Amino acid sequence: MEISSLFLLVFVLGLRHGLDADHLAFIDGQTRYNWRMGSSFSRWVGTLFSLGHGGIVAITAGVLGVLIKNFTFPTYFDTFASWVSIISLFLIGTLNTYNLLRTRKNNEEFQLSGLKGKFIPKLAKGTTNPLLIVLVGALFALAAETVSQTAVWTLAAGNTSEYIPLLLGLVFMIGMMITDTIDSMIVYKMVNDSSKFGAAASRLMGWVIVVLAYSVSLYLAFTFFNPWAELNFEIVGVILFICLLSIFLFVSIKSKKTRSEATLNK
Repeated sequence: MEISSLFLLVFVLGLRHGLDADHLAFIDGQTRYNWRMGSSFSRWVGTLFSLGHGGIVAITAGVLGVLIKNFTFPTYFDTFASWVSIISLFLIGTLNTYNLLRTRKNNEEFQLSGLKGKFIPKLAKGTTNPLLIVLVGALFALAAETVSQTAVWTLAAGNTSEYIPLLLGLVFMIGMMITDTIDSMIVYKMVNDSSKFGAAASRLMGWVIVVLAYSVSLYLAFTFFNPWAELNFEIVGVILFICLLSIFLFVSIKSKKTRSEATLNK
């Protein structure tokens, strides 16, 4: 693979990785918490999270690029990482479906739920300390599927300069940072809108995550047994990013319109 194509692929992988359901769940919860606490960086929670997450990915890629040549992970490692992703996404979809139905029945506020966040200390689950959010992002990067994916494109760099893997890691981080920043801004705009639209938009986002989690889980399971069905990952990543960007634009325009109408009614 040409190095320019590899950089483009890794950037798109970063964009798509930012849509990981566990990422979105943590960013959703922390953005809401920091907004309630009046934190000045509540809309930048996604940026901080992806800085920590992407930083570990870049360091891992740099280390792998320097220390190992012509190395591949055992087949069972990729198999393990794949099934961890499949099962995790399916459970996230199920958990959020349950929460969406329960909160609607009880007329409560809906908040996204993830799996990795369950293992985070309570101190970091509700914090206004930006360094803790960066740290949690770094911890999320230690998952098997993230390490496996990083190794694949690091080794794809072949015998190029030993600095190329590190640069690829930084490009991956930039892609993920763009997606996660947009996500936290969407959540910020939703909670900042006290109208019924804000609550409805939160629930809509929840159903989008449910569909995304189930779809990716079933896709990964199907292609595991039927490799011929694999889609072009660059195209899939771009489509998912465009969907997120469309949600951001819709929420921004609708929120602005709602505020304008509220001002006129006064």
